Amino acid sequence: MSLFGFLDDGRDRARIEALAAAPSAARAGVRAVSVPEGIALEAPVIVDDGDCRVAFVGRPVLGERADPDTTARRIAAAWRTEGMRCLQRLRGRFALAIVEPAARRALLAIDRMGVERLTWAHAGGVLAFGTSAEGVARTISPAPRLDSQALFDYVLLHMVPSPGTAFAGVHKLQPGTCVVYERNAARVERWWTPAFTNDGPRPFEALREELRSGLHTAVANCLPDESTGAFLSGGLDSSTVAGVLGDVSGRSPKTFSIGFGYPDYDELPYARIAQRAFKADAREYVVHGDDIAATFATIARVFDEPFGNSSALPVYYCAKLAREHGVGHLLAGDGGDELFAGNSRYVEQQVFELWNRVPGLVRRGLIQPVVKAWPDALAFHLVRRARGYIEKASIPLPARLEAYNLVRQLGADAFFHDDFRAGIDPESPLRAMQAVWDSTPGDDYLQHMLWYDWQYTLSDNDLRKVETMSAAAGIRVSYPMLDDGLVDFSMRVPPDVLMPGKELRGFYKRALAGYLPDEIIHKKKHGFGLPFGLWLQESEPLRRLVMGNLESLRSRRVIRDELIDRLLHLHGSEDARFYGVFVWVLAMLEQWFQEHRVSP
Repeated sequence: MSLFGFLDDGRDRARIEALAAAPSAARAGVRAVSVPEGIALEAPVIVDDGDCRVAFVGRPVLGERADPDTTARRIAAAWRTEGMRCLQRLRGRFALAIVEPAARRALLAIDRMGVERLTWAHAGGVLAFGTSAEGVARTISPAPRLDSQALFDYVLLHMVPSPGTAFAGVHKLQPGTCVVYERNAARVERWWTPAFTNDGPRPFEALREELRSGLHTAVANCLPDESTGAFLSGGLDSSTVAGVLGDVSGRSPKTFSIGFGYPDYDELPYARIAQRAFKADAREYVVHGDDIAATFATIARVFDEPFGNSSALPVYYCAKLAREHGVGHLLAGDGGDELFAGNSRYVEQQVFELWNRVPGLVRRGLIQPVVKAWPDALAFHLVRRARGYIEKASIPLPARLEAYNLVRQLGADAFFHDDFRAGIDPESPLRAMQAVWDSTPGDDYLQHMLWYDWQYTLSDNDLRKVETMSAAAGIRVSYPMLDDGLVDFSMRVPPDVLMPGKELRGFYKRALAGYLPDEIIHKKKHGFGLPFGLWLQESEPLRRLVMGNLESLRSRRVIRDELIDRLLHLHGSEDARFYGVFVWVLAMLEQWFQEHRVSP
């Protein structure tokens, strides 16, 4: 589903309308609809209400749940009386545009967790906006310029974090923010800030019942019907969603699972445990290396920015499997780890944080000098580990999260060609991370980690992956774990209850004991990754595609030839899993350049 529009000053309307209707824009998923007052919108819901036009994608709720036309008119009325404060009463997921042509005023906004997406640009008296950054860029200019800094951010983080985009001059909204446009000026404001509160000690039984009730309400709010199924990886969240879907619908849940053929990656045994527990109508597919070769170009084509998370491929095949079996709506478990403290780095970083609790005089005057002065020839295992620990612990969060990143380890000079390197700031993404970290509306370490992940892990990464690849397969997705009620509830659970000590998902596991199978509650966290590096060694079609892409990438003078050679050597001789990630990221970057006909 797409949303596109513009508000202009009338001086260059013919050019804008021509660009918006051009084949290049249509290829990017943008099609303009010319109407009086210079507004062009395409969206599932577009309502004219007097002097303003309301358009949105998603399912916003204002007051009682209503049909889309009624909701749009309620939003228009609230906008007239409350201005941007009306957003504080909106629930659900949405990318929203309210435009007043006569007043040349507009409001653009996305939902609290950034499930939906909205990009915008303001140049030459024109405000252009839409769900596609490329579509907006091609509206502003027929030959849009790529942003070198965003390409660096992509190589570092494997996606382009908001508020930047891959296109110069085009921005995307961060979760819970909006653009207010008036008097030919645009300003970004935060309309929602979460409130991490501690209501004091509450009986565990009460919290458990509130969670269980909230899960049922969240699934029911997704309005499941006979064409609804669930992604099922066998983890805590997908298993919960599948089980509750069966409870809410009164039918065996239709579930769809992906395997990889490698025990270290494959969670099908756990998915099958959940299938049996909830009497699921289950379907499975095992992905192979040749599947990547067949789908690689599709992945690059459907993203409007470079996107390097390799688990996009299993999402696509899982959604495709659902579509082939008559399902058009899938429920996903994304968000559970970020609400209820389930990411492994929460414990890993907690261990490093202990160092900062040691009195400074003891750290600087005793421990560090002794460990540093120990002769290398006599350094035994514990001393070497202590040096590594102190080195990592001395890096403040969130920069420490990227301490193992290959780009940070080798340095930008070793990674990028000199000409490209001259146009980037390697520290810029770390400053952006720090700004998000510092804006946490809470003091606890875990609250900082959760808030940080709401943007970088969820909105900028996992949700973009699932939304885009599912749409490519013809599937609509809902996220019960990101229901407003569950988000609010999670913020009321004290951090030491969410994650007691070093126990990830401690509260959630206790609360769902007896509902989820014990094997799933106690399983080691797996994730939904992809053994790309291993397949690259085994699949000849995949190897030919990737090597061809890397050769083409050399000619663009972005990544150094020596780096590509070194990466391939390390992939072949050392850790195919670790270095395979960067091979994927670079090969996908080149594929994206080719599919979108752009170049740095």
